Amino acid sequence: MLHSRFTILLSLAVACLADDYRWPSPLYDTLEQLLYEGRRADGSSLASLVHPCRARPDTNASIAAEWLRFAFHDMATHDIADGSGGLDGSIAYELSRAENFGVAFPSTLSDFEVYPNKYVSRADIIAIGAVFAVSTCSGPIIPFRGGRIDAWQAGPSGVPEPQQDLQTHKDMFTRQGFTTSEMIQLTACGHTMGGVRSTDFPAMVPPGPDTLLPVFHDFDTTTQFDNVVVTQYLDGTTQNPLVVDSNKTLTSDLRIFSADNNDTMHSLSSATAFASTCQNILERMINVVPHGVTLTNEITLLPAKVHDVQLTFEKGIFVFKAAFRLLQTQSSPINKQRTVKLLWCDRYGKNQNCNGNTRTSVPAATIEEDPGLSPVTQAQGYSFINYNFVVPIDAAGSISNFWFEVDEKDGKGPTSYKNGGDGYPVVQDQVLFVPTLSKAALVKNTTLTRRGGGAPITGLVKQYTLVAAVRSTNASNSRIYLNALDVAISGFPAPFNTTIDLQRNSSLPSIGGYDFYSGVLADTGFQLTVDINRVEADGTTYTDDFKQTTDLDNTPYVAPTNVTSTGKSSSSKSPAWRALDNLHTTQLVAGAVLVVGAVMNSLL
Repeated sequence: MLHSRFTILLSLAVACLADDYRWPSPLYDTLEQLLYEGRRADGSSLASLVHPCRARPDTNASIAAEWLRFAFHDMATHDIADGSGGLDGSIAYELSRAENFGVAFPSTLSDFEVYPNKYVSRADIIAIGAVFAVSTCSGPIIPFRGGRIDAWQAGPSGVPEPQQDLQTHKDMFTRQGFTTSEMIQLTACGHTMGGVRSTDFPAMVPPGPDTLLPVFHDFDTTTQFDNVVVTQYLDGTTQNPLVVDSNKTLTSDLRIFSADNNDTMHSLSSATAFASTCQNILERMINVVPHGVTLTNEITLLPAKVHDVQLTFEKGIFVFKAAFRLLQTQSSPINKQRTVKLLWCDRYGKNQNCNGNTRTSVPAATIEEDPGLSPVTQAQGYSFINYNFVVPIDAAGSISNFWFEVDEKDGKGPTSYKNGGDGYPVVQDQVLFVPTLSKAALVKNTTLTRRGGGAPITGLVKQYTLVAAVRSTNASNSRIYLNALDVAISGFPAPFNTTIDLQRNSSLPSIGGYDFYSGVLADTGFQLTVDINRVEADGTTYTDDFKQTTDLDNTPYVAPTNVTSTGKSSSSKSPAWRALDNLHTTQLVAGAVLVVGAVMNSLL
């Protein structure tokens, strides 16, 4: 029965996936992890800042309301006529404007600061923040697409302010691409959470006796994402200050809500209509981007996902590391009898491409994840189980591709997950990042001069010594270098982006046909990633992409598990079972990720 439910679950989920998805797909994988696990690969959790429907401990403000408002203000400068503005992260440079005043904006920017990287823009973080904000407070799940491109300077002004008249607001929303009815929908959907604070509008909300703690007058009487803001407005019981305040200049919600004689507000009076309308209009809002930016297909939850893949050296042993994540319905018990195997083919030698033997390993660790990792996944009724593998690899044979077998122990035999048929490729083994030989250390009283100008950085920086393993064949005739990138820098100046050549490290003896190369750099950011490259004399380039540096000094060592070899044989499964295998393998995904820390030298 468990196997049957699991099969049905995966079959339904695969219908939501892009037909052309294949691993590796680092953009999709990184966005999917942040959206559905709520965290970066190093465990740093964006979702935990807001979930479950949290208030700030210092101000008691709704974090969800602040995040949703932040996304609207970033989007609201869009001009549909010329295609400028939109959700592009430019709000990071616009917080000194009157239209963006108040402590909520710098607090939210600080929340998001450490999460952008090579594949996830600041603007994508803002959009995901809006998705989390709605779902964590019992609102609908807003479909998310990635691929937003960050601006690195302020854009035009033009966010609506409460003292402006109705025609000005209509003109602003028209410029953004919204009708009068859609203006009302956006305002009602945005104001179902949060309220007005005394520090922002002291004439409207008088401060309390404790001047350090702001007073809030909420838009409605619940903290959840619901239609109470509408029903209380319609029945005359609302205490929304933007509706009932005696200073009619500031009652912008009253002017907006009644702009079409309350027709739109009446259409939102049922909970179902409110949720559906808000889901649609808020999806449109976060998808407003500058002209020329193309968003991805919707990032849907992957029912089976490969991630944290690394071919590297640990304690002098050539190892392959991979994790396999499966969905678990929260309403069903976990099948404790399930076994998950990792299988792979050699890259070289007599067993090349499994011409003779298939290598097999059992998982080193099984982790049942907290169902509350992401409000989106929790709202869908799912959690995750991760099967983590660390296995020794013969360097002479290496590894060309891998796959998984899942056996529910229900008498139906194992199901293969092969990435659409050919397995998950190990793209290259010519140049590999070696985290366990790399180091990171804080360095005091260091001054870094920014490349391209700007004020020098003085104080603590993080200095990295980064090590790569390079196959010895023709290594001396190759260029070994790394590209280093850090987008997550306090205040969001231009990203740290540099290239350094790596040199043969004679203090590290060769192992298994590999030499070791190293280089040093420093950075002031929060999420440094590196691409390790090898360029041959003929121009052929090998790259170990998007390697992360966060846990260089703290990652616990896990000894590799035993490996067995099995003779090659033809499939004995029936056509029906082979078809089922093919169905399952189209559902796979993965991410070659590890994560980042922060700090680099030629920054500059």
